[in-house]
Formats: sequence, structure tokens, C-alpha cells
Amino acid sequence: MLIITKSLAWVMESVQLQDKIDSRLEMLLNLFEKEVKPYDRLSSIFFLLTPVGVILSTLSPIPIMLYVFHINPFAAMVSGGIVFWIIGGIVATLVMTRVAILFFDYRKHQISKLKYKPLTGVCMCDLSQLCSHLSKMEKTNFPAERLKHKRLVDYYRERIGWNGERLDSGRLVQDLL
Repeated sequence: MLIITKSLAWVMESVQLQDKIDSRLEMLLNLFEKEVKPYDRLSSIFFLLTPVGVILSTLSPIPIMLYVFHINPFAAMVSGGIVFWIIGGIVATLVMTRVAILFFDYRKHQISKLKYKPLTGVCMCDLSQLCSHLSKMEKTNFPAERLKHKRLVDYYRERIGWNGERLDSGRLVQDLL
């Protein structure tokens, strides 16, 4: 078993050596990631707001019913329509945060499509994911995790259109240097 694991690790190391990104593409990728950083930050904030909103929409009717209307909130939940208010709050929170996250993702793809795709010929969002999985594949010591990242690298290479080619073949339309 140890021999198979070591040979698998050697194969994965040899595979990862040929998966390198061209320096010009890496420079453009760094510029793209700097440009979409505010959208990533806002998207992560809305991602964190989702559970907070669900908890608040579930628990906020209790003090409102208790202190404003001076009735037992649990009896009102069972007999009244307060349950629909809670469910509506949960659904509204989920929909609003998801729409915001999708909008920020749309803006990132628009920046990629309008600014960088004419230069590189690829979507920078996919290239960013590809580079992320390449670096994760280099950092891990476990063969199963390397294979997982290798599958994801192959998926993004296929999505970009770099199926049988090496990544450093260079798809820039212009020579930027």
C-alpha cells in the first residue's frame, strides 16, 4: 500500500509540474483579482448575513408580540398567523441575500467578459478557480486530495478550452510585455 501511495504521489508531482500558468496571464489574473476584490468582500458579507437574518426573522416576533401587543407570543404562533410572518421573513432573507450574491457574481463576470476576455480569450473567473486549485494541489500532502484537485483542474481546463494543451501555451491576443 505504501508503494502505491508513493508512486501515486510521484505521478501527481509530475503532473503538477507541467500545469503552470504563463507569467503574463498571472499578471492579468492578479489585476483582475484586485479589481473584483470589493465584490468578493460584499459577497462574503451577504453570505454571512444569511444565517443572521434567518435567526432574526425567527426570533424577532417573540419580543414584538410580548412587549408591543402584550400577548403570549407562543400562543399567538400556534393560533394566529405569526407563523406565516416568520416563514415569510425567512424566505425573504434567503431570497434577498441570494440575489445580492448573484448580482455581485454577475458584476465579476461582466468585468471579466468586457475587460479581460478580449485580451486573454478566457474567462478570468474560471482562470482564477483553476489557479486556486493548482495551488491547493501543490500544497496538499494527501494523494486523495491531490486527485480531487486534479479533477477540478481538469474541469476548469476543459471549461476554459485548454483540454489537451499545456497551460503555459499562452492564449494572449496581444503581447503585453
